[in-house]
Amino acid sequence: MSPERVMLWLLAGVTVSSIAIWVVQDSVFDGATAFAVLSSIVAVIWGISRYDSAVKFSGMGNGGVLNFLTFAVVTAGLTYWCIAMYDFPLVGSIIGSICTIAYVWWTFGMLEPGNPTA
Repeated sequence: MSPERVMLWLLAGVTVSSIAIWVVQDSVFDGATAFAVLSSIVAVIWGISRYDSAVKFSGMGNGGVLNFLTFAVVTAGLTYWCIAMYDFPLVGSIIGSICTIAYVWWTFGMLEPGNPTA
């Protein structure tokens, strides 16, 4: 079976599972959350199984792993700060922190000279 067909079957399974969770739990939010989490898991597994292609297309070179770990630490720090200082809810803090840090990281990445990633 071709890799593209495997990916389609995995995403179809994620979709069916998410719809089933929506129907059983009677909550669209639970179904959407399940879809997001399961899709992320499939993407991570796919990236690990196709490591060379994932590194090539993501632009991660020698400093990519350190860059990713720094991103994770800064995001965790901002999440903790939002919860401790402003009493934000946990999920909102995580999502807001990821979006904020990703935007700043992407902006500085685009401003970096000699690194045309876009």
